[in-house]
Amino acid sequence: MTATSDDVGAETPVEAVPTPAPQGANGHHGEYEFNESEDRIIHDLGSKMSFAGLFMVGMGLCFAISAIQHWSREFDVEVGLLFLTMLFVVFGAWTHRAGAEFRRVADSKGRDVAHLMAALASLLRCYRLIYLLFFVGLVFALIELAATNLAG
Repeated sequence: MTATSDDVGAETPVEAVPTPAPQGANGHHGEYEFNESEDRIIHDLGSKMSFAGLFMVGMGLCFAISAIQHWSREFDVEVGLLFLTMLFVVFGAWTHRAGAEFRRVADSKGRDVAHLMAALASLLRCYRLIYLLFFVGLVFALIELAATNLAG
């Protein structure tokens, strides 16, 4: 499909519909297939996310070791370190999983949308938890502010 002379600008070819991928084993017809340039960007994003996720898991494990050492010296549980451990390990695992799915988008043929949706589902889990934590933090901050102002 090309632009007409009534359109703004010169006549240039316009790709109206993405090229459907061949029917896969799952029976889906017409799944979008990213081009080589898009695949490079998606693969690079996936690689960086996977590394960041593994790094976060490693940091979480460092926090866990620190919490264990604190407990072994003082027989006192460091709740803050345990909370950080949980956050870093969970966010790291979900980020790594999303990154792996983004890389699969770039590496696969005919399954781009399925892998993209799996990556987005992992990211959604991360951001649902962040949303919840921020909301709870905001509620506690408002309660603290109200208690401070009422106390005088």
